[in-house]
Amino acid sequence: MALIERRGGFTVGSVDEGFLTLGGYVEGALDHQGPTVLMDLATEAEVSFLVEADTVTEDEANELLGIVRSESLDK
Repeated sequence: MALIERRGGFTVGSVDEGFLTLGGYVEGALDHQGPTVLMDLATEAEVSFLVEADTVTEDEANELLGIVRSESLDK
C-alpha cells in the first residue's frame, strides 16, 4: 500500500511495477481510480501505480494507517 500526499488530500494505491522513494516526490495522474504511470522525481524512474482511492482526507488517511499498523502487529 502507498499513501501519497497531494493538494486536497491523499491518494491510496499500490505499486504494480517499480519503486517509490520514501518521502520523495512524484509526477503523474492521481486524480482518478485505476492504473496510471508516475515518475519518481528522485530516481527519474517510471512507476506503474494502481490508484485505489483518489481523494482521501487526512483523517481518513490516519484511520487507514491505524488499521494497517494494527493488522501488522497481529501477524
